[in-house]
Amino acid sequence: MKIILGVTSSIAAYKACDITRLFVKEGHDVFVVMSKNALNLVSPLTFRTLSGNPVYHETFLPDVYNMGHIALKENANIFVCAPATANFIGKAASGIADDLITTTFLSMKTPIVIAPAMNPDMWSNPAVQHNISVLKKRNITIIEPDTGDVVCGDTGYGKLAPVDAIVKRSLELLENQNG
Repeated sequence: MKIILGVTSSIAAYKACDITRLFVKEGHDVFVVMSKNALNLVSPLTFRTLSGNPVYHETFLPDVYNMGHIALKENANIFVCAPATANFIGKAASGIADDLITTTFLSMKTPIVIAPAMNPDMWSNPAVQHNISVLKKRNITIIEPDTGDVVCGDTGYGKLAPVDAIVKRSLELLENQNG
């Protein structure tokens, strides 16, 4: 199965490496799409090495004739965004497509999984909670964040859910899709 893994600029981006590894271990073909700011946290080379596939982060590449988000979605079975920042969640809920990860998200007609990761105060903000409720109403699977210490020193809900839980739920959706 073809999995599109969106990686945004949460400090938890490094955990997307384990997500990639586990999907590949289960025999899936993983294509990673990174937000521009995620490039500051994890190298595309790491994802390319783990997935065996190119990593995408530019909307328009001079050597690619197809529009990136359109080509990426072809034959994809699921879109998983982990970690998902408040910024990505807000854009997704509002239909804003201003980079490769958001345009790819909006072009998908497959199951979608979003695993948020952010500061607890951001997670509890009414705007973020509203955006999460909008996405849930659109049948997007939200894997709620865990509680615990986050990198800034705060404690509360906002920590990325356990990698195993994200992979397990995503694979269940894949199985249900394919009967």
